[in-house]
Amino acid sequence: MKTITKLLILSFIMMGITACYTSIPLKVGESENNTTYQVSYLFEHDGCKVYRFYDRGNYVYFTTRGDVTSIKNDSTQERRVTIYRDTIYSGNNELKP
Repeated sequence: MKTITKLLILSFIMMGITACYTSIPLKVGESENNTTYQVSYLFEHDGCKVYRFYDRGNYVYFTTRGDVTSIKNDSTQERRVTIYRDTIYSGNNELKP
């Protein structure tokens, strides 16, 4: 009984570890109409195929149903963004943000 329990726990752990490893595409190749992009076929679910390519620092995901999503490559990268606000002068020379 202990052997079966250990084997069952070990199999659940192995399934959990292998299920978390997802970034390997099923097929990689250049697109037919634009050879500058490398298109990766990721998976199929309910007849809908999901593809991915890399464009200007972002991964772009699309499906055979026509859905398209663009995701930033690395959301953990530190970035410094400066946002400039326009200054508006009122009639009596007061500054308003």
